[in-house]
Amino acid sequence: MRLQSTADSTFNPLLQPWGPPYGLPPFGQVNSAHFVPAFESALAQHLAEVEVIATRPETPSFENTIAELDTSGRLLDRITLLFHNLTASETSPALQKVQLEMAPKLAAHENTIFMHAGLFARIDALFEKRSTLNLNPEQLRVLERVHLDFVRAGARLTGQQRARYGEIMGELATLCTQFGQNLLAEESTYTLELKTEADRAEAGRIRC
Repeated sequence: MRLQSTADSTFNPLLQPWGPPYGLPPFGQVNSAHFVPAFESALAQHLAEVEVIATRPETPSFENTIAELDTSGRLLDRITLLFHNLTASETSPALQKVQLEMAPKLAAHENTIFMHAGLFARIDALFEKRSTLNLNPEQLRVLERVHLDFVRAGARLTGQQRARYGEIMGELATLCTQFGQNLLAEESTYTLELKTEADRAEAGRIRC
């Protein structure tokens, strides 16, 4: 399948329910130009979902904070997984252009989530009193893991530290994407010629 570079501006299959029987992506309908508007819509939806969690008036609980955070961003996850699958297995210049455009935007979105003060305050409050929440072992592990992920992603940073961290992560996202595309371009021109029986025998012994 080769994705086209144009999209119908009135219809975006990435934003529609993926139908039965298995909820698979509509590969035959997806164009490379569908991805940027789909990402923009999914990013906005995810931020809105997180804002609801972060500003909830109820006291933080595992259910209204950690569990809801886990189920947020499903549209973004769905689009991102499809996009990465295509860029890894059936890419094109049009898709690579989208990849470079979206890399810093996706990194910035991740930073926004991890550094959301209201959201982290709820997670941190739960973490501090985790021994009194009567959580089962799985819930406790999830809470501890989520809290650690937020701390490692800069949730405790302040002021200029946050801004600098965001700049670094955006630059890294772009550089990693460029490196991957350069590596793919280099590998796509490589040809292994097997001219003799000895060549073929040697190739048969190669294991990845």
